[in-house]
Amino acid sequence: MPDPRADPSVVLLVEDNPADAELLSVRLEGSAGTPLRLVQVGSVAEARSALRHSIVDVVILDLSLPDAQGLVALYQILPAAPGVPVIVLTGSADQSLALEALRAGAQDYVVKPSPDGQTLRRILRYARERQQLLLELDRASHESAAAARRWRILAEVGAVLAGLSGDMEGIARTVSLLVPEAADAAFVHLKGSAQVPGVFQIAHADAMRAPRLGERVNDLLSRPGEEDGLFTALGETGSSPGGAARVAERWVAALGMASGVALPLRCEGNICGVLVLASQGERYAGPARLEFGRSIADRISLEVDRFRLLRQTQRAVASRDRTFGIVSHDLGDPLSTIQICVGALLDPEPPPAGVRDMAHIIQRSALVMHQIVEDLRDRVSLDAGRLALELQVTVVADVITQMQAMFRQTAEDCSLTFVVETAPDLPPIYADSRRLEQVLSNLLRNAMKFTPEGGRVLLDARLARAGTADALTVGSSDAVRFAVSDTGLGISSENLIHIFDWFWRAPQDRSAGSGFGLAIARGLVEAHGSRLLVESKPGQGSTFWFSLPVRPGKPALLS
Repeated sequence: MPDPRADPSVVLLVEDNPADAELLSVRLEGSAGTPLRLVQVGSVAEARSALRHSIVDVVILDLSLPDAQGLVALYQILPAAPGVPVIVLTGSADQSLALEALRAGAQDYVVKPSPDGQTLRRILRYARERQQLLLELDRASHESAAAARRWRILAEVGAVLAGLSGDMEGIARTVSLLVPEAADAAFVHLKGSAQVPGVFQIAHADAMRAPRLGERVNDLLSRPGEEDGLFTALGETGSSPGGAARVAERWVAALGMASGVALPLRCEGNICGVLVLASQGERYAGPARLEFGRSIADRISLEVDRFRLLRQTQRAVASRDRTFGIVSHDLGDPLSTIQICVGALLDPEPPPAGVRDMAHIIQRSALVMHQIVEDLRDRVSLDAGRLALELQVTVVADVITQMQAMFRQTAEDCSLTFVVETAPDLPPIYADSRRLEQVLSNLLRNAMKFTPEGGRVLLDARLARAGTADALTVGSSDAVRFAVSDTGLGISSENLIHIFDWFWRAPQDRSAGSGFGLAIARGLVEAHGSRLLVESKPGQGSTFWFSLPVRPGKPALLS
């Protein structure tokens, strides 16, 4: 920007009187100071043309011209010279007109004949200074008004987000608040997860265009790898140009805009979405606009985390209530049985026979209660990540023999065929043998529960070579694959996604129990660095399987 305190370089003189024009030119050129160029035209039309095609520092305008008289000439020149000071020329009898011209927007006036050159230069210089001050005041006023609007929008966004109780609709509504006050177009995209639902909302100053733009943006986001690439770029720092700048350029173009910003949305500190604000002009070139956008993105990120924590709290409360309900129900039956048996034993005239049977009933009921308590303890340990494993070299044959002894009688009582198949000379594995037995017990108990009489339950153990699909553990070692298969009812696809959930029970399960068995089995297998998988077909049975490494080494959890 030129220094307003310096003499102007180019002066446009709008004067149709050659003598007056010559006099003014001579006085300016004969005065000391920075050389300047005087461009003289004789009409408003010529002046407007010169202003369109040339850089002009000051306009000296005669108010008596062939194509415009008085203030009409000024009113026609001012729109053609935004930011350029205009000085009017007037005769001594026209000073009242000159004052009107000042009120209309002129910076100063010169009475004919023009003063000496130094005075005239000073008038021109002061006119530039005053014009510059007015421009700065106008710019400051606009900035102040824009800042006030931004604060108002921030307050409205905060109020909308703070007023939410259990949904994410407020995030979508914030986009509507941003257009057209803060942006000509905007969209927010939030990747959904198990804890936070996805959000996509777009707004445009032209409401009729928003649906079509939404389809375009959604199409881009749905392309393979596009979303992951977007989040990766937003997280880049120190690149040139930065990742956020590249993202902004791509999505601003998709919105058909000229400028804009792309701002990351975060959940638990990780990028999980993007907010794009775009403008048809250079609205987002300044730091204040960028900071405003960041403030909006920060508020949305806070709302995402708030929603996540609220959802976790609600689930925790529901889980607690469900735990109390299930445990109180499942403990109620064996407690009632124990009370009945104890009451009979304490009778003054106890029955002569059946005392031993009642003792067995009390023992079985106590075992059921003990198992429920142990399941609760395991669940707490798994949830808190405090489950300790006693990893050691474990002989597979010993574990299989123990399972065979434990479930042979159960299979006979249920009229089932219990088959054990193990490959010969299986190498030792690195595992917590007690927890491994607990996993297999849960799987076998579950298989026998849902297999009708005459069915078959199979416990299988075989070697899985490193790098094959059966070797699920991390690392390059071989593994032993354990599998429990049955010919039972099978699991439908809608139930298959829930079988490892806490408290979940199959619709046909009417037996006592906490509903923790499969969830605990999965947690114990994952604690060993493997995964518990299932294959099932309704009416044909199910197979649960996992593998554990054969060589000692610290297991690593799979991602």
